[in-house]
Amino acid sequence: MKMTKYSNYKFKDFISDETFCNYARGLNNNDVEEWKDWMNENADNKKIAEEAKRYIQLLSFKKKSLPEDYIHNEWYRLSNKIDSNKPITFKQKRRYKIKMWQSIAAVFIFLCILSLLFSRKVFFNQENKIVYNEFVAPKGQIKKILLPDSTTIILNSDSKLKYNDNFGKKKREVFLEGEAYFDVIHNSNKPFIVHTCENTVKVIGTAFNISAFPDDNIHLISLERGKIKLTKTGEHYSFLFPNQIYLLIRNNNQSKIFKSQNIKLYSSWKEGEIRFVNQTFVNITTKLERSHNVFFNIKNNKIKNCRYTGKFNRKQNIKKILEIIKLTTPFDYKIKNDTITIY
Repeated sequence: MKMTKYSNYKFKDFISDETFCNYARGLNNNDVEEWKDWMNENADNKKIAEEAKRYIQLLSFKKKSLPEDYIHNEWYRLSNKIDSNKPITFKQKRRYKIKMWQSIAAVFIFLCILSLLFSRKVFFNQENKIVYNEFVAPKGQIKKILLPDSTTIILNSDSKLKYNDNFGKKKREVFLEGEAYFDVIHNSNKPFIVHTCENTVKVIGTAFNISAFPDDNIHLISLERGKIKLTKTGEHYSFLFPNQIYLLIRNNNQSKIFKSQNIKLYSSWKEGEIRFVNQTFVNITTKLERSHNVFFNIKNNKIKNCRYTGKFNRKQNIKKILEIIKLTTPFDYKIKNDTITIY
């Protein structure tokens, strides 16, 4: 085959040449080798040939998905490139326009089909992706959540809970950061699983409270009814029975299980109570930051480790709460906007 006649090929000539199409698609070894040689020997016309090759490969696309905006942009460039600079006679003009628009229409329809196929692929891909429903209780608020299986969750202030769209189909699984009270609907075939930063809690149907703030040193799980299985980072597990409490001290990785005479005290926050038993002033201010949406700046180091026992209501004014606390250990404070400085 003599390749000299292709030196003056325009874009339209390349994409309509059967041998060049074979080369672009890799369908005929002879055509591929001859056009490779021609490309190496015709640097002046190589650029337009490379573009034509790219368009042929685009139009022969079958499996690979392309972005929709890319497809339409390529169609626009193609429709404006086809013989845009080729001079035609007046007699040819009408016939040429008809053919040109027929070609453009055919390309447009083909690319629209590709676009539709791509859109369908994206749709199915999105179905396969895990999409999470996330609930956040900001500082100063409590949020009640009803899950698709009718399980009730009460989310404490400064806490977050999420679960994926497949919840309940094969398993019931949620992820908790912070504190929440769970009243789980019984389903022996689909255990209810709660993941925290330290533990995995597996239940069938039960009521329990979890306090697992990522920044807190103490994690607590209290069980009111039913039975739960605790697993710590996949290492070992233990069972918790009604009126029992699981306590984890994170800084030394020590844990224990003990019994309480009044288990509901540990979930009394959902009724608006703020309770602390023999807790340091730092721990108390952390609770007050969450319940009243304030920030404490403690400059009095002597008071940080003082311990207190008491009960307040989240509806009480923060100033009134501080006045009661300071009755046993005097300190000064200043409130400016949402910042409380302790002196």
